[in-house]
Amino acid sequence: MAITGTPGVGKSTVSKALVEKLMENYKWKSQNVIDIKYINITKMVIENKLYIEKDKDMDSYVIDFQKLNNYINNDSLNNEKNLIIIDGHVSHLLDVDYIVVLRCNPEILKNRLKKRNYSENKVNENVEGEILDICLIESLERFQKDNILVYEIDTTNRDTDSIVYEIIEAINNKRVKYGVVNWLEDYFFMIK
Repeated sequence: MAITGTPGVGKSTVSKALVEKLMENYKWKSQNVIDIKYINITKMVIENKLYIEKDKDMDSYVIDFQKLNNYINNDSLNNEKNLIIIDGHVSHLLDVDYIVVLRCNPEILKNRLKKRNYSENKVNENVEGEILDICLIESLERFQKDNILVYEIDTTNRDTDSIVYEIIEAINNKRVKYGVVNWLEDYFFMIK
């Protein structure tokens, strides 16, 4: 499962809480799931040199998706009885069965990214990506092409537990949901 969205929407916080909640949940063990694994793409890419180059202007790595997919698929993590939760703003581009797209109000997102000391250019690019639904659109392309289920959640002003509960319900019922937010109308002025 991919937990995707623009940087700052809460992917890591939600992913870690989801893993914790699922590990506590006896029901998963009864469904022949041996283990639940968590992968942070950024950390995995850097530690295992699964990138093409470092983009110095954006202070980020250009991921080699073929290497990353191969690493995940050949790694001991990938057992058919394991549930793997992949956290990253490009996780929806990997070989996954389910995509959860987290969204957040662009003004809140902008403040979060500034607190992370992102450059002005990086803040603007990510806020624009959120306003323009980039992660959602790319996920929906996978839905149409590969029939991968997509579930969108607005995390704005929500607590982590309620988001995790909604994800678990969506997974259990194989729900598809998108079109939750439309930031463009209210935040078009933020696009440079």
